[in-house]
Amino acid sequence: MALESRSKFTVEEVEVATAGTPVQLSDIQAAESAELVIKAKRSNLGAIKIGESSLQAQAGKFTLEPGEVIKLRISNANKIYMDAEVSGDKVELIVEQ
Repeated sequence: MALESRSKFTVEEVEVATAGTPVQLSDIQAAESAELVIKAKRSNLGAIKIGESSLQAQAGKFTLEPGEVIKLRISNANKIYMDAEVSGDKVELIVEQ
């Protein structure tokens, strides 16, 4: 079974300005069966915490150390919240549309 090649993708960088204050990811729709890739910037000074709500992100339901990547099959990036241990740390997102 061949996978369909997509002609468009979105790349974005998201920053947690203040550690302890979760950020909802942007409204970026993913194509059917596409993966949203979230990468903690290698230059981060601490872990990025990911969750399905701001409370889960604050609690650190799932963490990404600097340079680590997670892939999620999710319809929209805005279903994800992130927090950081260190203010100013960032993630990079890429998703096919």
